[in-house]
Amino acid sequence: MRRNDSPEQCHKSLIKFSAHNDYIPEMKEKTKIKNRYYKFSQFLKERYGEKVWKIPVDAGFSCPNKDKETGEGGCIFCRLDSFSQVQSQQGIDVGAQIREGLCLGRERFGLKKFIVYFQASTNTFAPVPLLRKLFEQAITYDGVVGLSISTRPDCLPKPVLSLLQELSLRTDLWVELGLQSIHDRTLKILNRRHNYADYLRTVEKLRSLPLRICTHLMLGLPGESRDDLLETAHEIGCSGIDEVKLHPLLVLKDTPLANMFFKGEFTALDSEQYISLACDFIERMPPKMVMQRLTAEAPADILIAPQWTMNKMRVLTGIENELKRRQTRQGDKYNHKKMNV
Repeated sequence: MRRNDSPEQCHKSLIKFSAHNDYIPEMKEKTKIKNRYYKFSQFLKERYGEKVWKIPVDAGFSCPNKDKETGEGGCIFCRLDSFSQVQSQQGIDVGAQIREGLCLGRERFGLKKFIVYFQASTNTFAPVPLLRKLFEQAITYDGVVGLSISTRPDCLPKPVLSLLQELSLRTDLWVELGLQSIHDRTLKILNRRHNYADYLRTVEKLRSLPLRICTHLMLGLPGESRDDLLETAHEIGCSGIDEVKLHPLLVLKDTPLANMFFKGEFTALDSEQYISLACDFIERMPPKMVMQRLTAEAPADILIAPQWTMNKMRVLTGIENELKRRQTRQGDKYNHKKMNV
């Protein structure tokens, strides 16, 4: 149960929060896209009545894909210090990171409500007692209204799911799943070491819990065509999840992907290509799907390509302008029965 909520209030709040429960007609009626796509900021304003800020933290977790016993070097694109917002916080106590974020948000921006975002690496890859301690600590701070946990589809065993269920009765909860593509051949190239079936099984388990599911996807992956992307968009649009994070594949220094890039084995998207593909994707999402992110950045000293990602607002403005030029918006090409390319 959330703090200060009666059981009845808690139940109603959880129902409204869990958009993947498709049997709730009131959510479909109330969710109207004010812009060309359903922005995360709009969802938060509707949910909390004011602006909410995510505080990214680094709990120092590793990843099963980099584990010495089970991993094989990790994903070809990954560098832990590419998480630009948390790279300077590695080794700092989680509580101190949260307090610093709260202070910054309150004093500089006048904010009152916050979501603690366990962002870096795989945030369910640890013993459950440690996860419980850190997650419960995060939701005790005044002003924290939610918790967001970034992880992998293959790193949510039953004990962790039980913990998530407990947490979901006490705070608004997001689980963010790194997928990148629905195509197993692409996942193999990326060395993800899970497949699309793993993702589907995990989503099915999470859909039974009162939380929100956010899926991470990349555009411009090696060997993928526009048709591949449209297939991914169709599948994700029909999956019953709540939110999507979308961004271009970033080539970072000292990664296997960088070696592939310099050998000419693939070419990074230019900004026009990315904007066009992102709009193709948005058009095929159901109207109630929250587009939590549409681009990404990395520290300038490790980013090789594409350099245009350094200007986030230019990318977002480009997406808005392209949707206007097409005279389309999110949901215009959504088809829950068959591909609509």
